[in-house]
Amino acid sequence: MSTVPLETSASSVVDPDEPSPNLVFDYPGADIILRSRDSRDFRVPKLYIVNSSPVLGELIQNASNSSDAAHTEESLPTVQLSDSGAILHHLLTFIFPVSPIPPSTIEKRMELLSVAQEYQMNSTMTHIQGSIALQDSSSIDAFRVYSLAQKYGLRQEALQAARTILTFSMTIEDLEDKLDIMPGASLHELWKYHERVRTLLASDLAEFRDSGARGTMMDLRCTAFSPSLIPRWLDSYIESIGETPNLFDLVEFDITLARHIRDEATDPRCACASMTSQTIRTFWTTLTATVHGSIEKAGSALSLVQEGVNSQVKSLSRPEPLEVPDADLILRSADLVHFRVHKSLLIMASPFFKDLLSLPQPPDSEVADGLPIVQLSEDAELLRDLIPMLYPIHPVIPSPWRGEKMLSVLAACEKYDMVSIQSLIRAEVRCRPSYNSLGSGAFYIYALASSKGLTPEMEHAARLTLDYPMTFETLGERLRLFEGWALRDLFVPGPQRFGLVVPMP
Repeated sequence: MSTVPLETSASSVVDPDEPSPNLVFDYPGADIILRSRDSRDFRVPKLYIVNSSPVLGELIQNASNSSDAAHTEESLPTVQLSDSGAILHHLLTFIFPVSPIPPSTIEKRMELLSVAQEYQMNSTMTHIQGSIALQDSSSIDAFRVYSLAQKYGLRQEALQAARTILTFSMTIEDLEDKLDIMPGASLHELWKYHERVRTLLASDLAEFRDSGARGTMMDLRCTAFSPSLIPRWLDSYIESIGETPNLFDLVEFDITLARHIRDEATDPRCACASMTSQTIRTFWTTLTATVHGSIEKAGSALSLVQEGVNSQVKSLSRPEPLEVPDADLILRSADLVHFRVHKSLLIMASPFFKDLLSLPQPPDSEVADGLPIVQLSEDAELLRDLIPMLYPIHPVIPSPWRGEKMLSVLAACEKYDMVSIQSLIRAEVRCRPSYNSLGSGAFYIYALASSKGLTPEMEHAARLTLDYPMTFETLGERLRLFEGWALRDLFVPGPQRFGLVVPMP
């Protein structure tokens, strides 16, 4: 059978969802064959598969036990799987240290996630979810994602899509062009979730009207006030969000305010037209926290149509600490700590090391315990985080915004051209709640990322700084971390930072 090596890249795929029969994994040291339902064979080292999936590990063990003890290259144990060759190819690119190739359609991405979940590939699922998180969704896409997530028993994706759908009107009439997207059972669960959100919003917003809103609208003159002592028009708007959550939108708020100002234009008692932007910003920030809190509490109200799909399989712990038998290379840290690794993994994961290790070694090269030594400039703490990611185990990725530690690992990946590991880290980070909740710490992350040349982290942090004034008081001690050019690039008026387009009035 004609095959291509593991270094297959996305650029070699004509149709990423239907790879040709030639586009398979064929590793020279393979000791197992994974066969798809359409008879595509993937020759791979079982070490990766076993440590990535306890389910496949058991299937591989059974296949090995039922075969002869000795196997030739042409006669390896074979595991027959029920998945298509296209899906298995996508899945393997997320397992092995090669550039991941996600499917091009929502349907295939959801199917890929369901296969990873079926095989209990927790780390791989995180990687795939991070890729999906980058996709912008229209209302139709949100309903399709929700429907497919229900179909495949993907709770996290179903909940994320349901939250997006909250920004749209939820009536049968409004859903007319979307009703054929999902079965009635899934739509019913979505409606129950929507009702739970409304119930929580009504309760939390009633409390907000009596306390939070009043605190942000002190000394505001108007023609009529509610029992909550805030302008009646504002009280009605807040109450309407509990009834219709999609009204929680700054544009809707501006329309409501403009309508009130127009209606009261001739009444000198109303000073709402002179409301300061700071007052509006403070009010909206407080309201946002209340609404998001209600939505978060409603998460448990969303049920999968076939509840229990996720709980049928029991997660197994990954091997820890990392054991590296039969290592053939030593990486030595800057502080002289030895890390024993497999040369073949470094070569697969890093073109830098592939080139380095292909060079002839002088006869007087340093060795320890008979193994060649490669001296690195990184310290042991960083290498202790980086090296386990070369192996098919669930990696311990530094807490996303613990600043320098996580960014240093990403910078090391950049230096050694470890694209797949860098992709895995970024995918995991994007899936964590703190990714978009840095507060003014976004300035700190921006400064560190700029010093390490990490453009995606710079741009993301720069966008999060838009919520804060660019002043010395805001930067404080963090100003010490900036390089001049980075501070200059950040010091651009508001949303124009990093090329964000400012809408014309």
